[in-house]
This record gives sequence, structure tokens and C-alpha cells, in this order.
Amino acid sequence: MHIPDAVLDPRVAALTGILGAAGLFYGLKSVEGQLKERTTSLMGMMSAFIFAAQMVNFPVGPGVSGHLLGSVLAAAMLGPWAGAVVIAAVLIVQCFLFGDGGLTALGANFVNMGLIGSVVGYAIYAPIRRWIGGQRGILIAAMIAAWFTVLLAAGACAAELSASGNHRDFFRVLSWMALVHALIGLGEAIITGLVVRFILLTRPDLIEQDPTFALEPQVPGDGPPRRWLATILGGLGVALAVVVFLSPLASELPDGLEFVGQRIGFLAAESPSSPIPVPMPDYQLPLPSLEHVKAATAVAGLVGTLVVFAVSWGLARVFSGAGRRSERASADAA
Repeated sequence: MHIPDAVLDPRVAALTGILGAAGLFYGLKSVEGQLKERTTSLMGMMSAFIFAAQMVNFPVGPGVSGHLLGSVLAAAMLGPWAGAVVIAAVLIVQCFLFGDGGLTALGANFVNMGLIGSVVGYAIYAPIRRWIGGQRGILIAAMIAAWFTVLLAAGACAAELSASGNHRDFFRVLSWMALVHALIGLGEAIITGLVVRFILLTRPDLIEQDPTFALEPQVPGDGPPRRWLATILGGLGVALAVVVFLSPLASELPDGLEFVGQRIGFLAAESPSSPIPVPMPDYQLPLPSLEHVKAATAVAGLVGTLVVFAVSWGLARVFSGAGRRSERASADAA
């Protein structure tokens, strides 16, 4: 559901850019000084996994595919605003490194997948989780919220497209987006459920424990526990394995937005090129030794996974104040 360049009206792009920037700023301020080392460490791992999973398109019908958004999954593990920051890191790397999602549409993509996906998704997830209770509540709530957020994000995308000059086709665009993304949402719900179920069976402590929107306060002097190192490396290893073994098997069919756009006519068969040069366009690493398309995609995915891990982890360390606490602890020890 990555909107490319040259699709949104400049006014729509500017408005969603302002909303997205304000949402990201608020999310970073919400993260600052409030997260435990647990969440700070998991943000990098979660962003790497979501980036890798988004490279694996799965077919959902004749001529159309979908991919994981991962917004509810991130919110269920990290809380709504930390989850939104994770999605922002993924979108930024996808845009500037691969040209996936337009620079002028970056704000709209973050509004749709980050703010609606994680923050609104958490607002759906949290009361269902509390109502059902226990691990069963976590699993069912995550799956329901995952399906609904795909539909809500598709609806927001349809509204943005309509406001960009397709207002007469709004209901046509909305109906097609809803139909296609209802199917994609089923895939989103199933994948989210499988991942959440695996986590509940192996490391239930990784699921965010606070059932409200408030993040847990930081414990003064809380240094980076060694037990998180194995978790981070294990999660990063899973993300890299997804890129290497699953991304070459991804469906080459157009995703939901591309399918609807080409059918109705607001998207060309070929996506417009990025207005800025990107080092790995279309997830291809331009090296002479990598002439095979799938191998070039896998290597580009490996690079992107490591970059998005570093970006998200760096944002978490800076804005959570973890680095400053570690420095103070070292100074006190000396």
C-alpha cells in the first residue's frame, strides 16, 4: 500500500506530510524517557522483521498480491507510539534506499500505515484484549485489529486519492480498495496470529504488558540487560532468513494499490521513478556479479534489513534516553 510519487495532489501531499511529521514528532516525544530497555532493544529487531516480511508478497486472488503491514504486530509488542516509530523507520528506509513509496507521499504512507496502522490499530486491539483476557485475548485481539487496520488504511488511501483529483471515482475506488484489501487483511490477520502465537509460546514477555495507551515508566539506572542480546540477535537472524529464503519466492503480481490503480486508471503500469536518486531501485543491488534478479533482491534485502535495524534502534536509543542513562551509570561507577 505504498503510494508512489506523482499520484497525490501537492496540497494533499503537503497536508498528509504535516500530519505525518506531527504524528512522528509526538510519537518520538512519547517514546522519550518512558521506555524500558526492553522496548528500546526490541524496536530495532521489530523494524527489521517487518521490513523483511514486507518484501514477501503473497497472492490473494487473480492478478493481485498483498504483503504484511505489521503495524498491529509492532503495536502489540511495543505499544502504539513505539510501534508507529518502527513503521516510520521502515518507510523511510524503503523510500530513500529503494524508492518504494514516493518521497512526496511519505507523509501519507506514514499516516496510513503508521498512525492508522499502529495507533488506531492499538485502539482496536486493547479493549478486545482486555475483554477476552489472557493469552487468548492477545491472540484474537491482534488478529481482529490486524484485519480492520488494513481496511481502514485502504479507506484512508482511497480518500487521499479522491482528494487528489479522483473525487468522482471515490466510491468506485473505495469499493475496489475495500474488496481487495479485505482479502489482503485476511493474510495480515493470519500472519499476525501465527507470529503472536509463536511469541506467546516461546517468549510471552515480549508482548507489551500495559493494557492502556500509557507506556511503562523507565527505571532509573536501568542498564542494557544481557538477556536481551540473544533475543535481539535471534530476531534479527529470523528477519535475515526471511529475506534470503522467502523474498525470492515472493509473488510478482501487483499489490492491492497497484492492482486497483491500474484497473481504474490512476496508476500507470510502470511506477514513476523517484525524484531523488536511490542506491537500490526496486530492491535490486546494482553489482556486476549479481546479474540474477532474485539474488540481487536478496542481497539488497539483507542490506536494507541491517540499515532499518540500525535506524530504528538508533532512534530508540536517542529518544528513550537509554544512552544517556548508560553514560550516567558509567560515570557513577567510576
